[in-house]
Amino acid sequence: MTSSLGIYTLLIFLTALFGGVVPLIIPNLHENRLKLFVCLGAGLLLGMGLVHMLPEAAKLIPGTFGTWFLMGFLLLLILERFLMVHPCEEHGCSYHTIGLTAFVGLTVHGIIEGFALASSLLVGNIGLFVLFAILSHKAPQGFALTTILKLAHKTRKQILLFVIGVALSGPLGVLLAYSILQADKLPSAAGVLLAISAGTFLYIGACDLLPELHRNDDEKMKRLAAFLLGILISIASGHFMGEH
Repeated sequence: MTSSLGIYTLLIFLTALFGGVVPLIIPNLHENRLKLFVCLGAGLLLGMGLVHMLPEAAKLIPGTFGTWFLMGFLLLLILERFLMVHPCEEHGCSYHTIGLTAFVGLTVHGIIEGFALASSLLVGNIGLFVLFAILSHKAPQGFALTTILKLAHKTRKQILLFVIGVALSGPLGVLLAYSILQADKLPSAAGVLLAISAGTFLYIGACDLLPELHRNDDEKMKRLAAFLLGILISIASGHFMGEH
């Protein structure tokens, strides 16, 4: 399990780094392809959070899983809507924030996703699909961060430092979760982390990523198909990986 966790952590770091570096290398890359991955990620995050992670948390902490799930949802709601500037109306996006606040928000997201990955690997068979859900929107997140920083007239060196910082947040979350889960009360700690992560997955998927489906253009049916594919993959993963 430790070797798998190390490989998964490296993949998260490299994917986030790649997404952030691409706009620096190919400045005129069209975003439509990335939008499809955003919608796929929305389906995967909602499916993994509600179909797998939350039921697993309910088995581990049956009396309090709903409270921790709600806490995870509220954590990102308060962070994004009340503690950070959210300029979606100005820049026409629904899944990232501006400048330094974008860095802070994506770093928090990364740490929580690290929690989700570590806990899902330790308590069930869903680690691979949680990884897939995370990776599906890591590159678009990095792309969005770099684009916003370029609009803020940051230098290439500054942008690269921001991108590396966000890319490191996932591994940091994995390390923190792994340390917590080594304690004696593994089931309860894992249940809490899974429930919180499921709440954050619901928020990110429904509030940050899913609004891409509401854009009226020629790509909307493709985005819908990508979203539904993410849902189907999440549901089917239980059959491929076995019951938890």
